[in-house]
Amino acid sequence: MKILEINKFNFSKGGDDKHFIDLVTLLRATGNEVAVFSMHHPNNEYSSWNKYFVSYVGNNHQVSTLKQRIKGGLRMFYSWEAKRKINQLLDNFQPDIVHLHNIYHQISPSILPEIKKRQIPIVMTLHDYNLICPNYSMDCRGISWGKMRNKSGLSFIKNRCFKNSYLKSFLAVLKFQFHKRLNIYEKNIDQYISPSQFTKNIFVKNGFPEDKISVLPHFYDPKNINEKSQIDISQKYILYVGRISNEKGAKRLEEVFKELKIKNVSLYLAGKKDENFVVEKAENIKYLGFLSQRELVGYIKNALFIVSFSRLPETFGLCALEALANGKPFIGFNSGAYGEIIENGENGYICQNENEIKEKIKKLINNEKLRNLFSQKALKRAKEFNSCQYYEKIMKEFARLSNS
Repeated sequence: MKILEINKFNFSKGGDDKHFIDLVTLLRATGNEVAVFSMHHPNNEYSSWNKYFVSYVGNNHQVSTLKQRIKGGLRMFYSWEAKRKINQLLDNFQPDIVHLHNIYHQISPSILPEIKKRQIPIVMTLHDYNLICPNYSMDCRGISWGKMRNKSGLSFIKNRCFKNSYLKSFLAVLKFQFHKRLNIYEKNIDQYISPSQFTKNIFVKNGFPEDKISVLPHFYDPKNINEKSQIDISQKYILYVGRISNEKGAKRLEEVFKELKIKNVSLYLAGKKDENFVVEKAENIKYLGFLSQRELVGYIKNALFIVSFSRLPETFGLCALEALANGKPFIGFNSGAYGEIIENGENGYICQNENEIKEKIKKLINNEKLRNLFSQKALKRAKEFNSCQYYEKIMKEFARLSNS
């Protein structure tokens, strides 16, 4: 099958991008012809399709020019460049189906009508909540979007709910309302793929047709699953994996770890740090920064266990699956889809509050026998999220849509 995969980044910037990269690799390895449409970026993986990529835009003053930031602000709404280049790619490649991941901001939905008018089916994986909330995480500085959505967008702007900025929050609301008025996603997308039942339920609650959302959890390639769990006793640590920010609970995790006063065990934080996040200065807290996949796997498999302090409604929770796949227990809050991956009390803990998560952290640190038991069950559970099963289901979905 000829499949066009579209994502704003062509490198593993976050969990959603990693899924995109892994899926492109899987589809090609199984004999499909796959083209990629993305944005130019210095960290991109090589692609023979990069002549069709849209130009780089950014909003980080440290890595982008003022012109690029202005261009990026305009592209949030519509992009003539993306419209032109997607048509050039479609003329060349002529796909049977188009699969979208994250396109807003850096690409924009301006490409959707161009694909639709050629009668090519469009599928979109719901990696976040951008279609139902101006802030993709559904969290507005501690206030859920569910409590704010019936109010004026002024509340969102006043509370600086997007990137802690009045201007960016204003643009996010304006962009959200503009695309809602055009109905541009709803009119053009034929089917949505949700990585969890939890995420599907939220979208259905927000007006999306239930029959247009298929549940298909992300996969972890079996060849990447480490059968042996190795721990360097001389360097004991628990590991946080993900974006290091206040909204992800990283700061509170640092504070809690200091409060626990655990001897001879450190807290390691792996991931990209938000600009305004200040890492706690302590002997037993170490910031690893953004790691390559190989480096990350090394740190995961040598950790005692993986911990998350995020209370956000995670659409899937790739860090939890990566923990299990490397034979590591996972501890996190009962937020989002974690409960669909972690079997509470079997291969990790899903906690209801902060006191419980503190108790479980201490319990796992002090009980090696329990960690080893959880490790065995973690590996077994991870194999249920295999690429063969994912491939079979997504190709069945693609075939159904392309033949309809």
